[in-house]
Amino acid sequence: MWQKRKGKPDIHTAKPKLHETTVISSSSKFEGRFETAGTLIIEGSMTGTIKCGSLEIMGDGKVDANVEAETALVAGNFEGEMVCKGKLTFFRRGKVKGDISYGTLSIESGGLLDGTVSRLK
Repeated sequence: MWQKRKGKPDIHTAKPKLHETTVISSSSKFEGRFETAGTLIIEGSMTGTIKCGSLEIMGDGKVDANVEAETALVAGNFEGEMVCKGKLTFFRRGKVKGDISYGTLSIESGGLLDGTVSRLK
């Protein structure tokens, strides 16, 4: 009568899939490889490789990296290579230099883009 049913998860042991948010604060510097299915918010600086679900480079954020993300918002400075499979948004204070590939692109008036840009197929 109280047996586990096959094929259905046990609600007492099953954990929901939560996407975490990681913040690199304005006083922090990170060098290396960072990977998450969740959101990475950069207020400080980062150098290296990033693979994430969502990337947000804040106004004072500085990133020099190779990036692979589902979505990205750039309000700070980015230099490197970026592959954004979904929507890539540059805000008016955003400065981007490098090789950029995107699914959908939005550049706010005043945003700076210097490099090669291509749309993903």
